Amino acid sequence: MKNSGYEAERRKLLEIAADYEGRGYKVLVEPSQEKLPEFLKGFHPDLVARGPDESVVIEVKVGTDTAASERFRELAETIRRQPGWRFSLVVVDPRSDEVVPPTEPLLDLKDVTDALGRANELLKTGATEAAFLLTWVSVEALLRHIAEREGIPLQRVPSSSLIKELFSQGVLSRHELDVAQRAFSARNTLVHGFRADGLQETSSELWDVAQELLSDLIGTQRDVGQQGAATETPLP
Repeated sequence: MKNSGYEAERRKLLEIAADYEGRGYKVLVEPSQEKLPEFLKGFHPDLVARGPDESVVIEVKVGTDTAASERFRELAETIRRQPGWRFSLVVVDPRSDEVVPPTEPLLDLKDVTDALGRANELLKTGATEAAFLLTWVSVEALLRHIAEREGIPLQRVPSSSLIKELFSQGVLSRHELDVAQRAFSARNTLVHGFRADGLQETSSELWDVAQELLSDLIGTQRDVGQQGAATETPLP
């Protein structure tokens, strides 16, 4: 008999397949080796979606352990070397109500810069809750960009797992981990309709982390840009 984990994974896989098909992609669920492109031979992806502008290889995983990115790192790196292809790891946690959109695009650095600018304006007016949530959105997007830069396939995992995995990989410092986890707890408190204690201090700490992460990513883009492969994004 199929267990609940398998059923949850299968439901999510079919949901993602239907979404891509609705947007005009040609979708293969659990494709055989004969139907895979040559560079994917030997891998067993859950889903391949081929579109006119990009193609996506998707793995769906049930659970929250932090070993997922290592298991899929070779596949992610293989795909990253193929122009027009990207990899997406979707993690389903049946114990959590945290849902990560399986297909929507990630905020780019300009979006993040604009969001942090709006958060700063809100802080000046005393709208601490709204400013905090905008800052959290920005930090989460930045962490996913950093994971992509590091070649760690975490773009579609829940933020709680994302934070722990980036720390375990040595990408986040202990201080950044502590701030992110406190902020994640405050975020959960607020979005469920409760008052978060110490939000002013948490917002200030999260803002500092956001600036550090953004500066780090912009510095990376600037370095790559000097080699003719990226465009700089100004700090707010």
